Amino acid sequence: MPEPGHAQPAGRRVATLESLTSRPLFFHGTDVIVQADVEADGVLAYLVDERGVRLLALDVTPPPAGTRERLEATGTFYDVGRLEPTDPRVSNLPFDRLATSLLGKSWPGVGELPVLVASSTRVVAGSGPGGASLRTLALDPDAHVGAAVTVSGRFRGRNLYGDLPGSPGKSRWDFVLASVDAAVWVAGREPKGDGFELDVQARIDTGRWLEVTGAVALHEGMVVIDATDIALADPPSDRAPITPVRPRQGPPPEVIFSAPLQDDVDVPRDTTVRIQFSRDMDPDSFDNRVTVSYGGPAAAGAQAGDADAIGFEAAYRPRNRVFEIRFDAELQPFRTIDVRLLDGITSTDDVALPAWTLSFFVGG
Repeated sequence: MPEPGHAQPAGRRVATLESLTSRPLFFHGTDVIVQADVEADGVLAYLVDERGVRLLALDVTPPPAGTRERLEATGTFYDVGRLEPTDPRVSNLPFDRLATSLLGKSWPGVGELPVLVASSTRVVAGSGPGGASLRTLALDPDAHVGAAVTVSGRFRGRNLYGDLPGSPGKSRWDFVLASVDAAVWVAGREPKGDGFELDVQARIDTGRWLEVTGAVALHEGMVVIDATDIALADPPSDRAPITPVRPRQGPPPEVIFSAPLQDDVDVPRDTTVRIQFSRDMDPDSFDNRVTVSYGGPAAAGAQAGDADAIGFEAAYRPRNRVFEIRFDAELQPFRTIDVRLLDGITSTDDVALPAWTLSFFVGG
């Protein structure tokens, strides 16, 4: 396996078992590198971590029963239920037999059978708390949680290239720091200091290298450094400059929940609208792309010529992926409200959200 500082195949990502199993849609079909213990369960091998997360691993030799060994495994991650049985990528893999023996069904549903199909493995020792690099943090975060570290990496803005499956949502200054195939979040301080001030939304700044000092934490399997100091750094001397090319984009974002619900009735006049998305969204992409208006006939007593448009204030909450709309005044009773998300709203890796409309009826 190439050492840190050398080129990796496009799209390969260092991941943790927790991030793979909690965000399977993001990693589905992606080449990943994980470091974990391997244990046998009959003839099958499972990768396990300190929190009890288990991931079935194919093409990994199980250790003797009752024992574990530490592996660094490279392979492709699949949420098998997202595939069709006829998919040529899995024609030679025993996913149907695994579904039958483990789940009692001919093919798994979404989320029921996450699997790592390994292409290579090597036995490793735990990295330990000392000598951390950005890559060792991403590979073995449990060895460093709570410890103070100093690491260097390339500034990637607020996940502008989709390096990570989500955001810790600690502040609007959170940004990604990356090196080769590994990435971590940095929170707690703005990316600025003596002689530099970087914009988390500007790709033009993503060629800069930073040295970050802070304490290590975990958020849904992603490493977060709560920074106490940030300074400019030089790229590694043995590393060729990287052109900021976007990795494989994720799937289109979707609306997964709203309050009020679609076609809800008797909604309070002072309601707040909340819309939740399946992926992290670009907050700036909502600007001038959200409208709220009255639909249907005017309520009795409404003045002729009343404008259909409704005044509101809105904000995107990255921690929960929620877009929140608060109205300037109480809504007119017995009216239909149409909330429209227009074309041009995108996820953080620039994948477009299809235009979407929420309609509900206000009560008396």
